[in-house]
Amino acid sequence: MGLSKIDIEESIQIAKMLSSRIDFKKDLPAMVFSDVGLEYYFFERPLLSFADVLNELCCLNYQVFSAKVFVLFGNPHSGACYLLDGQDVEEDIGNLSAGFRDFFKGTVDYPMVIGNLDGDWLAFESACEEYGVIALNSAGSSHREFSECLRCNLISSEEFQSLKGNHEVLDKIIDAFNEYF
Repeated sequence: MGLSKIDIEESIQIAKMLSSRIDFKKDLPAMVFSDVGLEYYFFERPLLSFADVLNELCCLNYQVFSAKVFVLFGNPHSGACYLLDGQDVEEDIGNLSAGFRDFFKGTVDYPMVIGNLDGDWLAFESACEEYGVIALNSAGSSHREFSECLRCNLISSEEFQSLKGNHEVLDKIIDAFNEYF
């Protein structure tokens, strides 16, 4: 089956799950995640442009969590949502990445949310910020392996703070995120 654009009923189910975890009335750099006890990792957006990293995250997701991955563009109640079934993740990521280059011919928009259907991890990208954020629910031993993958491929909160002092514009970005993360 591979990559599929899901219908409105499935989209509504994902929207319900997301509504308890993300506040779509807010935007980065504000805290968009509602849960507590999360680990945060930062990345230069768009994540779909880093197909190798996203492929590794999705493949590890299927090994660690066994939950399907979704990609939501725009508002959860009216945006386009795609589901990866885990069969050929690399090809699916490639197709999403190619379609995203022109915003699927202008049919999708920000914010973009990527994560698994169980909400173990959620990535949030905004049109307004150079960096996106992945929030990982750090409860449970199975999350350690996924956390290590994020730490190797993305920028941890500690590393993000340590970048301060290298560039005036970056300092302003870090200060804005530091207020919430």
